[in-house]
Amino acid sequence: MHISELETPAVVVDLDVMDRNLSRMADYCREHQLLLRPHTKTHKIPELARRQIAGGATGITVAKIGEAEVMLNAGLTDILIAYPIVGPGKARRLAAIAERAKITVALDSEEAAAGISAAVSRLGAKVGILIELDVGFNRCGVSNEVEFVTLAKKIASLPGLEFKGLMFFPGHFGVEPQERAMLRVRVNELLDRVAAACEREQLRAAVISGGSTPAAYEMNLFHRVNETRPGTYIFNDRNTVGVSAALLDDCALSVLVTVVSAGHGRAAIDGGSKTFSSDRYQAEDGTGFGLIKEDRAAQIERLSEEHGHLNVTRSDRRYKVGDRLSVIPNHVCTTVNMHDEIYGVRGEQVETVWRVEGRGKVR
Repeated sequence: MHISELETPAVVVDLDVMDRNLSRMADYCREHQLLLRPHTKTHKIPELARRQIAGGATGITVAKIGEAEVMLNAGLTDILIAYPIVGPGKARRLAAIAERAKITVALDSEEAAAGISAAVSRLGAKVGILIELDVGFNRCGVSNEVEFVTLAKKIASLPGLEFKGLMFFPGHFGVEPQERAMLRVRVNELLDRVAAACEREQLRAAVISGGSTPAAYEMNLFHRVNETRPGTYIFNDRNTVGVSAALLDDCALSVLVTVVSAGHGRAAIDGGSKTFSSDRYQAEDGTGFGLIKEDRAAQIERLSEEHGHLNVTRSDRRYKVGDRLSVIPNHVCTTVNMHDEIYGVRGEQVETVWRVEGRGKVR
């Protein structure tokens, strides 16, 4: 099929660019002796997870049990759930998959640990535990080495659980490289304090897992890190480019759309809030809901459900109904989650269609 035959809106992936992104990350991890455990929340597609494993990844990361179930059913058996599992129903589902696979969970509370322990020990299963450390993003995680050691001791005492180390997410590193370097100093100080506290208490933290695409090629600069969990790197997006963590040529994914209305300095495309993420742009003036590859002077200034509203007053292009455009979304992960399938293209030919099997798995 030729790409011109695709009905829009359609999510398309340049296979050559994606393969280059995958190879570059795998090579970096080999060079710096880092285990690669990519976060599949970006694509939610088992075929792509298998491609990452074939390229050298040691296992995968997911956000929710539903995603883990999808990946496990597709034959992927080394999975980190980088999210605290809370509630008896979820704990029972976790125990069931732990009977079939090597499962690790990140958490930051005794309550979550106790609930998982009760469920897995009933089945005689085992789950590895990483304690999440808050390194400055202020989302989840214990905040200091005292809390870390206290929780690690509790985990080590609970049946069915194995304390394996720590996980951190430098989500606040979505900034320019110079600022990332300054932020990294404080993160390394905290990592050193936690490591020293573990050594004093004879707690073996075998895994030090750090992850985020903006800092992906800087993980060797974090102290003691031996595992990395980038997600967006497989496709990249406008935000990744905006913080100088990728180039536009590294953006493998775009959304193909059609102009459905045009005139008076404006145009409308057939992709709105049901097609694109409403996540803001994190660089420059923070405006717009994607980058139009064919016309960077135009701006997607707002979204309604089925329409993207373009301001084309600064553009030299004459927009016509029926024009097709390619848009690099601000945030690729949430964009992919809105679509049932995405298309892998090479040149102008559609080579493959992938079902987004993990779409909507929020539980």
